Amino acid sequence: MMKKILKVLLFISIFLGLFFSVFKVLWADETPLSSFYREPKNSIDVAYFGASNVYAHFNSPLAYNLYGFTTGLLSTGGGSSIATINLIKEVQKRQNPKLYIFDLVNSTSLVFSEGDIRKLIDSIPFSKNRTELVTKIMKTFNIPKEDYYSYYFSEFVYHNKWKNLKKENFVHDETIYKGFILSELSSSIYPLEEEIVWNDDAKKLDEKVEKELKSLISYIKENNLNVLFVIPARLGIDIPRMNSVVSILEENNLPVINFIKKIDELNIDISNDLYNKNHLNIYGATKYTLYFAKYLKEHYNLPDHRSDDGYSSWDKEYERLKVNFNKLTNKNYDDILKEYQNLYN
Repeated sequence: MMKKILKVLLFISIFLGLFFSVFKVLWADETPLSSFYREPKNSIDVAYFGASNVYAHFNSPLAYNLYGFTTGLLSTGGGSSIATINLIKEVQKRQNPKLYIFDLVNSTSLVFSEGDIRKLIDSIPFSKNRTELVTKIMKTFNIPKEDYYSYYFSEFVYHNKWKNLKKENFVHDETIYKGFILSELSSSIYPLEEEIVWNDDAKKLDEKVEKELKSLISYIKENNLNVLFVIPARLGIDIPRMNSVVSILEENNLPVINFIKKIDELNIDISNDLYNKNHLNIYGATKYTLYFAKYLKEHYNLPDHRSDDGYSSWDKEYERLKVNFNKLTNKNYDDILKEYQNLYN
């Protein structure tokens, strides 16, 4: 009898594994986060968490080309800080990064956008950790109980999508480069009249937000993680509450870089280097990556894999990015890069 039960359980496990694998190929939209799961085990040196400005700002193939370390971009549009600990657990299943970087842009509030939350959940393979994250989201944002199944088993939300399958469902998204998304447009299309400036105003965090931040700090300390927190160079940040976040981190002796205070060092030109007020374009991302990748190489013991055959996919992605940049802009990326590198010498 026991053998029969075990056989049934084994069959169910295999069936569910195959089902969710097929779903990931045919139905789930690819995201910068989902590209992380294609990387070989124990091949990522830096894990970088955050919202959309992570995949818009840090050109991971460029950082590799310059210094040889690999960066996994664990980012989703509107990424809520509520998922950070679960995403760390996802990384720890597959990788052993020497550094964990946390973008703080969404640390001042708990954000719920159904589309972004669903993309986040769909990007994570079915597991106990994913289920725990969904449960946490349900309770935090008071999702109606009748909608629970569509989050726990989001695959069934797409049960009719097979009728509209396209060839794109069978190939990887060619606009994603190791998690980085190329945004070539100039901010002249979206006129920005504000300046990127900082002030010392402070405002208390909401109770749930502070609890989430302190839970992350506890997890970091319990797991002895090497971490770095960053405030990105962009507009639209809740500065008073961000100052409260920084105070809590500094009280716990956790390092923070405020790139808004370093806007001149970054050589960011607000009239040309932003896609919109929340994101750098490819020009701004190149400057940001030149500065930040150099900082990471100088301050952390990161390896150089450029002569290792097992990392050739990073060279290929960088070359692919350059080709597509040249097509989109009618400019030569090598020339742009050389021009910007002179700014930091």
